[in-house]
Amino acid sequence: MKKYHLLPSAVILILLAYIYLQNSQKTSHDFYYWKSSYEVEEGINPPSYIKVLDISYSDTLLVHKTRFKSKVPQNIVPVIYLDNSLWTKMNASTMAQKVLTLLAGMPLGMYEEIQVDCDWTKGSKSSYFEFLTLLEEASGKKLSATIRLHQVKYYRQTGVPPVAYGVLMYYNMSNFQDLETKNYILDLEVAKRYHYNFEDYPLPLNLALALYSQGTIIRFGEVVSIMEGLREQRLNEHFKKIREHLFEVTKTHYFQKRLLYEGDQIRIDEVSKDLLLQSIQGLKEVMKQPEKIIFYRWGNLDFYGRESLNELVNEW
Repeated sequence: MKKYHLLPSAVILILLAYIYLQNSQKTSHDFYYWKSSYEVEEGINPPSYIKVLDISYSDTLLVHKTRFKSKVPQNIVPVIYLDNSLWTKMNASTMAQKVLTLLAGMPLGMYEEIQVDCDWTKGSKSSYFEFLTLLEEASGKKLSATIRLHQVKYYRQTGVPPVAYGVLMYYNMSNFQDLETKNYILDLEVAKRYHYNFEDYPLPLNLALALYSQGTIIRFGEVVSIMEGLREQRLNEHFKKIREHLFEVTKTHYFQKRLLYEGDQIRIDEVSKDLLLQSIQGLKEVMKQPEKIIFYRWGNLDFYGRESLNELVNEW
């Protein structure tokens, strides 16, 4: 009789161990480095996801390569930004060979993965997906790709890229030129309109959250410029609050090397720690726990603090 009791007990123990491991899985975090030159002090834990190429098309192919002023650590993930417009001019095979040639000429050391950032559309998905397949085959590297919210909600129309996993870009889901936009970087009301089809989405998803801020300058009812890195606390006495996150310039003056005119409006788009926490809490209801949260971007770490970011990640 003992033999018949041992098997169920063993199965139960295995199941309990599996459940424990699943529940105790911790989400790690990392950073995107997204500047035109790479320079990181030695002795600190450097970011792993480094934008190395920015490629677009305007009359001809435009390639911006990151300059490396510091030694790149081993096993980074080089990130390639591809503007969606280039797929109307370039074929997949040519682009795959071009990217491989460019990567080979950069001081990247050993790496095992390439990540591609492209906001593809239904019209460009065929070329883009073919590019991803060819790049993976020719490079021998694992590929990952960024995914926008609309590409999850409407994945049956937009398609699913042929990569190992995706990174959900949980920011910039509004139109920054729309005067009714409340917060271009992160508006949870807008975001929740896309909280669909996560349970059916075929790719494993990691998560990218924004740490940056900007001021959107509005003049005569039109967006005319962007001031990167601007936060509400940096505004001076010549700004009058109109409503939440929107301010009016009350005196013509130079502000952070920019001439602002009386009557201009500035919308402050920024992300607080509380907003990030609400993002995670909302996503937990629809999204599987990601292996990693990648913060965009390195360079804005001091404003939030390492401990605060650790607490956020541990909320999952």
